[in-house]
Amino acid sequence: MELISTTLSTIKQHRIQFSISWLLCLVALFILTSLSMLKILLARLDSANQIQLFTTKEINQMQHYFSSRLAISSIGLFFLLLIFFGLRIHHQKKRTVLTKQLVYSVGLEFIFELLLATLCFILLFALFEPVYETILQHFYHQGLNQLKELPPFVLSNGTSGIAYSIRSSLSFELTSAMLLDLFFSSLFKALGYLFVSLGLIIISFRMLGFINKNGNVR
Repeated sequence: MELISTTLSTIKQHRIQFSISWLLCLVALFILTSLSMLKILLARLDSANQIQLFTTKEINQMQHYFSSRLAISSIGLFFLLLIFFGLRIHHQKKRTVLTKQLVYSVGLEFIFELLLATLCFILLFALFEPVYETILQHFYHQGLNQLKELPPFVLSNGTSGIAYSIRSSLSFELTSAMLLDLFFSSLFKALGYLFVSLGLIIISFRMLGFINKNGNVR
């Protein structure tokens, strides 16, 4: 209870800092969730029984494109979280040695920020689902742009039949229920990654505090 009370008191004293941090958490969730959704969507396109808009090779190329960006984003966000955690520790500490309570207090602040960012992201998705789908569509087209000599459409029956546009809307492949399922599945993965990253950072700073403490004792 003392830790929670201290953390809430710190949040009240540094409202602007808290606001900036949870907005960054919101952006992090948006990036990780969107890229993860596109990866899952491409896997579903590859296994779909309906008209195949892309060859397996083309889907693998797009999956590699989004996978590499997801990996880069994940690593970048981890180090960004590490930097912000360190700055928060440096800003709040009053002693030369990192205390256990301070590390846990800052960690709890980040947990509150992540939870608030998650609630806001879900609320924004519910209110502006068409807008989010449009943004997702833009990322999807960025992946298509990586494919060279991509035809504008494919025919459902060889050289005849119905023509399907390669750049058709995602709503052609996704129902609202499927989009919602993809969203929450990807969101929980993104949230899990950020919580694991935060846990590793807390452990790292606790070890650093322990080393500094032992060094000062000697």
